[in-house]
Amino acid sequence: MRVTSPSIRAVLGLLAILGAGAADCQEQPATGAASPSPGTVEVLGVAEDRFNPTHGTVFFQVSDAFFPSDPRDVAVIVNDRQLPPGDLSVSRRIVSASYVVPEGANEVVLRAWDAAGQVLTASTRFWAGDLTVVAHLTDFSGALLDGAEVVAALQADQKVRSASQSHDGVAEFVNVPASGVVLTARHFSGLEGEARLGPGERRARLVLR
Repeated sequence: MRVTSPSIRAVLGLLAILGAGAADCQEQPATGAASPSPGTVEVLGVAEDRFNPTHGTVFFQVSDAFFPSDPRDVAVIVNDRQLPPGDLSVSRRIVSASYVVPEGANEVVLRAWDAAGQVLTASTRFWAGDLTVVAHLTDFSGALLDGAEVVAALQADQKVRSASQSHDGVAEFVNVPASGVVLTARHFSGLEGEARLGPGERRARLVLR
């Protein structure tokens, strides 16, 4: 028997029950609460442990279930604002959503019915930024250092980081949030160095010793 996806009014009611944060989701579905889907959803395109761009596409990939065919039966909420269905692309296995977020910490949430009328959910928190940070690396004599491994870690959340290798004494990092980073460098010769950049700073000089 073919199961028909719930109406968008029922989806909005479900979102209110689940606390999705959409201000207009106030109705409750006429039937009882839907059961959780056996499916699992992986969030791709943004990550909790790296720097992310302030605009792009986030992907939700489901396994052991199918998404509904109607984008109106899928809600993607970015920082408590539900994206319009026109910003979503829905297939049986993947929902993609175009997003624009402010610099800093952000959250994206998926709430949907699966094709059998059960609830699918997923969420992730990620840091986004627009800065390009450039690190200049020298040894104590002023000679440029190639091949040093450089890590930029967010001061506010040091598990959020990016790694680069120096070329002609320069290492570069993109999509850095303007909240300050710690730069650590290690050269294969054993030389090491560290520098801290304040919020919004874009350039650093590391002297490795």
